[in-house]
Amino acid sequence: MRKSRKIARRIAVLFLPLVVTFAVSGAVDVSKEYIKKAEEYFNAIGTFEADFVQIDKHGHGALGHFFLKRPYLMKMDYRDPPTQVIIAKNNKITHYDRELKEKTETSAYSSPLSFLLEPQINLERHLKVLAVRDGNDEFSLKLCKKDEETEWAIILVFAKNPLALKKWILLEDKKSASADGNTEVYLRNHKSGHDISDKEFEKFEVSH
Repeated sequence: MRKSRKIARRIAVLFLPLVVTFAVSGAVDVSKEYIKKAEEYFNAIGTFEADFVQIDKHGHGALGHFFLKRPYLMKMDYRDPPTQVIIAKNNKITHYDRELKEKTETSAYSSPLSFLLEPQINLERHLKVLAVRDGNDEFSLKLCKKDEETEWAIILVFAKNPLALKKWILLEDKKSASADGNTEVYLRNHKSGHDISDKEFEKFEVSH
């Protein structure tokens, strides 16, 4: 219980500069301008890392660190609580449960973030753009896989100036008109253009 309260307090502090409302002003039709901006932003990234705060649909919080080395390498390292690590590598996603010391593998392309692993990102080629929303200082893209069987969607929220990915929201139902009740991942302390060793994507212990 004491541990949960500690995490809750830390999350509350982190949220102060981060919380944004998805009901942004000025909803528009799918905007080629914003899609292009997002593609240019992602394609310019060689390496990227950031701290993240994740809130799941039940309101449970977790803190961790996100690593990206384009193309092909991605990692989400959960640190508080240090329950799991998820690594995308060699077209596979390995999920390691630190408590059970068990690994499970799935195709990297089953992940809503799999487009980040492409050598050249073209959002409309890899995904279906369901909506674009424009706000005063941010914009968002709602995306899903093109196949009809896919139920989920992902919302990417970007700051406009400077252009940066602020958070993503995983929707269990792509028809959902609200982000409420879904998993949200907030990013902060961004860093890019630096060296990240390939060995980082082989580590399943807690990184520091």
